[in-house]
Amino acid sequence: MDRQLITEEDAFFWLSKGDLKAETKREILAAQDQALNTSYYATKILHTETDSKCSLCQQHDETVDHIISACPILAKEEYVKWHDKVSVQIHFNICKEIGCNWTRNTGMNMYQTQ
Repeated sequence: MDRQLITEEDAFFWLSKGDLKAETKREILAAQDQALNTSYYATKILHTETDSKCSLCQQHDETVDHIISACPILAKEEYVKWHDKVSVQIHFNICKEIGCNWTRNTGMNMYQTQ
């Protein structure tokens, strides 16, 4: 079954919506293209005399994928923090969409239906 779930125009709608600064858009697009200035990018693409290993774990090449999902140093705490921040934002957006009051109370997200 070959069906398109989202149009290309819709996929890039967030770029024109105006919610993000130009610098943020640039960084997101660079990350999608694996073109962030990582150690791996500097070594393999820019051909600089640097080590391509992750500056945190020193075990794997410092690629975008490694930084956002595979670094054992970041996995200890940072990935959980990133996950929680995204979850809070999604929860807030859902509450806003369905008309709930959203408040933060001692680190827990509480809401009441209006």
